[in-house]
Amino acid sequence: MIAGRLAPPAMASGHDDLFACYLPKPGVFDEFMDPQGKVRPAWQRFAGIMGGMDSEEREASRASAVQLVRDEGAAFNVYADPDDRAFAWRLHTLPMLLAESEWRFIEAAVCQRAGVMSQVLADLYGERGLIRQGHVPPDLILGGGRFVHAMAGGPELPGPPLSSYAVDLARDATGRWVVLADQAEAPSGLGYALANRVAMTHGFADLFRRCETQRLVGYFQHLRDDLVAATGKEDGRIVMLAHEPDHPAYFGHAYLARYLGYTLAQTADLTVRDERLFLKTLDGLQRVDLLLRQIDGFACDPLEVPGSHGLGIAGLVRAVRSGGVQVVNRLGSGLVQNRVLAPFMNELTRRLTGADLLIQDAPAMWLGDPAARDRLFAEPDRWRVEVATARNDPGDAAASIDPAKLSDRQLDELRTRLERHGHRYMALAPVPLATIPAFAEALAGDDPGQPRLQPRHFAMRVYASLGADGTWRVLPGALLRFAGGSETVGLPNGFGAGDLWVLTDKADVAQGSILQPSLNATHLRRTGRDLLSRTADNLFWLGRYAERSESLIRSLRAVLVRRIDDTRPGSDPAVLGRLLKVLENRGAVARFHPSPVMDEDQVDAGLAASIFDPGHRHGLRETLAEVHRTATLVRDQISHDAWRLLSALHQDRAWRTRPGRVIEWQTTELLDVGLRQLTAFAGTEAENMTRNYAWRFIEMGRRIERAINLVDLLRGLVVGNHDIGTTGVLPLLLELGDSSMTYRSRYLTRPLLLPVLDLLLLDETNPRSIAWQLERVAAHVERLPKADETAHRGPDRRLALKMATDVRIAEIALLATGDEPLPALDLLLESLEHSLPDLSDLIGRTYFAHTEHVLTLTARSRNQVS
Repeated sequence: MIAGRLAPPAMASGHDDLFACYLPKPGVFDEFMDPQGKVRPAWQRFAGIMGGMDSEEREASRASAVQLVRDEGAAFNVYADPDDRAFAWRLHTLPMLLAESEWRFIEAAVCQRAGVMSQVLADLYGERGLIRQGHVPPDLILGGGRFVHAMAGGPELPGPPLSSYAVDLARDATGRWVVLADQAEAPSGLGYALANRVAMTHGFADLFRRCETQRLVGYFQHLRDDLVAATGKEDGRIVMLAHEPDHPAYFGHAYLARYLGYTLAQTADLTVRDERLFLKTLDGLQRVDLLLRQIDGFACDPLEVPGSHGLGIAGLVRAVRSGGVQVVNRLGSGLVQNRVLAPFMNELTRRLTGADLLIQDAPAMWLGDPAARDRLFAEPDRWRVEVATARNDPGDAAASIDPAKLSDRQLDELRTRLERHGHRYMALAPVPLATIPAFAEALAGDDPGQPRLQPRHFAMRVYASLGADGTWRVLPGALLRFAGGSETVGLPNGFGAGDLWVLTDKADVAQGSILQPSLNATHLRRTGRDLLSRTADNLFWLGRYAERSESLIRSLRAVLVRRIDDTRPGSDPAVLGRLLKVLENRGAVARFHPSPVMDEDQVDAGLAASIFDPGHRHGLRETLAEVHRTATLVRDQISHDAWRLLSALHQDRAWRTRPGRVIEWQTTELLDVGLRQLTAFAGTEAENMTRNYAWRFIEMGRRIERAINLVDLLRGLVVGNHDIGTTGVLPLLLELGDSSMTYRSRYLTRPLLLPVLDLLLLDETNPRSIAWQLERVAAHVERLPKADETAHRGPDRRLALKMATDVRIAEIALLATGDEPLPALDLLLESLEHSLPDLSDLIGRTYFAHTEHVLTLTARSRNQVS
């Protein structure tokens, strides 16, 4: 028995009963329990299996699913602190279950609604019969902010007006399904739903299989096939146009693009030429056949769409109208976004399909109607006011106005606004929500291995796509969202997400993979010239930031261990303080000078700030954040293992938690762990990346940064240091250059200036020497795409060759001697100190600058190097 209720027949004995204490809310429809206290049929098998798991097994499965979500970097802002709950993607690991029979009803209702929306859009941008016959108010359509006038009228446009659709559904407190909103602009969240399913099947693989749940792979197979068919080519180029990385929906876009194998682009990556759309790559402009749009239509073309504020791709509307590119969804589909058609949906459905609406809209009124405005102010407690076409993406809650909470003055202002602009607003009645069981965080004194269950209110977003045969297909799952209260006017945000499992009556659940290779449709390629210019830019800086982090950790660890154990060579506070100054002034390091000398307390304070303070100049925390930022932007170019290494480094709270005492071995262990992860990342880069242009740019960034670091160390610790042989600087340099063992294997003597300089500066066989870095950089530059377009070397090739040659022909005896403090060495290092950033700038201007929007990388390079 389950707390006096009928126990599911499959409940195993001898295990803790997970559902024994679950109490649904009285008077509210609950998915798990019926009013008689019986487990609903769809949940009985699940309850038996889940309840039969012991608490340790269950907690391990939950932790595995949640950790996978964190490893993937799921967040409303991929740059944010992973511990910041405001941006965290919180996965609830108890799914919602629906029987196949009930899902078939939802599926039919979604297809019906998507078809009606598509027909309405075709009419409103075409003959506008619905407006002329009075079925839809003209003010609502023509006066709305999402009507793209440039797409209206004229010849029939290629492709359907709506190919991708989603609808936000809720089951109300009585158990009736209602529509909260239509997502017809560019339905977002599908990537999040996919990530949730992957995490759940990872953590609860056996449970998922035994519950005979429908897979999602078939939907994505059809989606890819349909998009390819829409291009009219076997190898048509499909590009996903997404928001910038700091947008709440970006992770979902990026995750979906990687899964489907499409290029993820922003508007700056695309351009229109001769009414055709092109992608900007290292190899020039590449034709785009289909654009899978994930941004608002009004932000797509500044030439044709008023109010775009210069955003978008100039000329895109003309390219679409001429058939130069197909856009999914067609520009202007946001016209029926959210609740625009809700008050008219019953009549429209009967007129266009001859059938009744299967799932009704939640109560809504169009406030362009004076009678609706009167009703709003007569019943202020019932209604919420919202922009008719407002989006409600995951993590980006739509703003609504509660008239009951407004003062008299605010009510008057609202009334005036609605009298003038009421055609742009809707009045929505909040929907009381049904509940499902969800894990709650353990309370004080509870056993963390025994998570409590509590009823949580929910709504969900269901996705559909138009097939090549003209029929709509519905994803057999959904993006489940939990609500903070008992009612809502739209898809809830900010209270966690979950997965919907649609059960199947079939004996065998179809298996499959989205990858269906066909040699007949595959063109063998060994080139990487179609790499986006922006991606090459981010790869270059990922290499730089990864190497910078590694060198910082080596230097900070050297200071730390000498503060803990002052018997090591180079433990003089003057030397350690100078090293900290070198790190702080990287790229613009002056000659060594003994004053002012830091005392031990100042060294300790500088060391702690360099490791843990977020705003410290060229500090470790800031640099690691840049590693994560750039890695996030190039996830499709690095291996999964490489990403997990950097993701684990970013998620480790120890880097963001400054201990009470920094000068401890625990800090050394933290630095050791970070160094191992960064060197492991370098190893995956060296061993796993194909030798294409992506690899060359990340390698060039790493080699340039390592050379800059070595130049800084030699100039800051050697040039001008009259006591170099007695202060332990030379052993310290060998340690920082990771060349101590090489030196010992060659020279049976204590470190001396001449062999140390030879090893770190001129030795072309030492992977840590400046000469080795410059030789590799010169070789990479010679093989970049534009290098073979002319018989003459460009400025980047000449500069790389000059630096490598200058070091190659340098005389070691001359560098290590002189009347002044090593003048020849000083001159060579000063030249490299200026030339290395200049080379970085030249590479940026040559390969990362877009055609119309030239990126000024010089300033950025100077600021981040100097």
